[in-house]
Amino acid sequence: MKHQSLFTNNESKALDSLAIKELGFKEETLMGMAALSVFHANEDLWKTAESIWILCGTGGNGGDGYALAHILHQEGFQVRCFSTAPNKNEAGKFYESLVSKTLGSTSNLEDFYKDWEEAEEDSVLLVDALLGTGFQGELSEELKELIDTVNDSDVFFYRLSLDTASGWNPYFLGEKNREAHPFIFADSIEELGTRKWENIGFIYEKDSIIPRYYESIGFPVRSHLNKDNFSNRYYLEADPESAIQAIKRKNKDHKYSAGSAIFYGGETGMEGAILLSEEAFSRLGGGINKIFSPSSQISSLVLKDDLSKMAKTSSISEISHDPFFTKTKTMVVGPGLTKYPEDLEGWTLPEDKKLILDAGAIPTKGNLLPKGNHILLTPHVGELNRMTGKIHNSVQAAYDTLIEFCPQNNVYVLLKSFVSLLVCPDGSSYVWESPNPKLATMGTGDLLSGILARYLSLDFDIPDAVHLALSFLDHSKQLEEPYPSAHQILKSLVELV
Repeated sequence: MKHQSLFTNNESKALDSLAIKELGFKEETLMGMAALSVFHANEDLWKTAESIWILCGTGGNGGDGYALAHILHQEGFQVRCFSTAPNKNEAGKFYESLVSKTLGSTSNLEDFYKDWEEAEEDSVLLVDALLGTGFQGELSEELKELIDTVNDSDVFFYRLSLDTASGWNPYFLGEKNREAHPFIFADSIEELGTRKWENIGFIYEKDSIIPRYYESIGFPVRSHLNKDNFSNRYYLEADPESAIQAIKRKNKDHKYSAGSAIFYGGETGMEGAILLSEEAFSRLGGGINKIFSPSSQISSLVLKDDLSKMAKTSSISEISHDPFFTKTKTMVVGPGLTKYPEDLEGWTLPEDKKLILDAGAIPTKGNLLPKGNHILLTPHVGELNRMTGKIHNSVQAAYDTLIEFCPQNNVYVLLKSFVSLLVCPDGSSYVWESPNPKLATMGTGDLLSGILARYLSLDFDIPDAVHLALSFLDHSKQLEEPYPSAHQILKSLVELV
């Protein structure tokens, strides 16, 4: 599984301290390496600017800005530094002093506003080095005014933030909070030394993830991944080719080795949901499956389209007595149900099986979950709120809830949103940050359940199955149809295998 470690602000600070105190790095060296990485990563961007303005704060982030200004100046770019106040960081003081000597001087905010009023439209590339990831307090009125000016001005054709967008806090989302807690509307963010957990989901336009680029500066991010200083959060990278190859049938496969599954759902009038999940499983190579449903119409609906399929009107409690139950590895419960099945409460899942709970099988707070070691719940945000009795406005808030919920209930939870989050019973978690508006249509959740069942039936563990399913679904972005139906998406995916 392709993934990269995500560090919280506190973990990043710990690594910074470790590099300086135990490994003997000079803070000035790390700051210079950060600035050099940002310079080289954006060489084409600098060339587009008539002038580059860097807003520098009083801490380490401001020091990074001064170090970058020094390099830009030495490489022949027109650059200016504006500081909110003298730098308080020792390494930052060094680079502030260096910039004063090489550029002649640094400017203050009074100079900034004066020059801003005289600047031409789209003439300035702005680098935001005001506040780093460690900033936790309230913004001063001075900084609020500065951030609002930067966001609203047509002078700046591009805004690049170092490490994080100044003022950004994932817990303060929404228009009302945005007024009280403004942040720089960065066009991109350069994450320095570590990938930042708090930056996940950075957004200032609806459903638009702003690009973030990671620049290595020599932090010990690999040799010091242990329980004492790392919280097991990971960033999933798309792996579309592996997703295709894994799901393809092998020449030696028979109907059970190709994957077997049970599907339960589809109340009367909602049979289409469970049929879609089953269709995704079958058409993507699944070997054998059977549909169980509370609907008395399920057999006629299934056999009408395909006489080779199996379907039965049944309750969940009856499934375990069906001969097919002992032969299958994977169960999907929920598509087309309107409420949590009572038969699931306290039910024990056999050790050799994996269970997906989706849609109507997502419990309400107070419902007892089934017991087992391989249970995956796939709620969207509203269902997560109902399941936990809490409101979640960010992936970080959802994590805070699920990191307790999942170990307590021994379940995996995949939150489906424009940023998806998988939290595991062992405390590890994975984020998938690949918004796909083509999936915002009726039936795509049922489609995902069928795709997940397909990978799980091939003996992938739940984290790997989730990664492969999300990578596979990402292919739907290539559809020319702007608003494809779930069936159109499935048809396009079938063509890949």
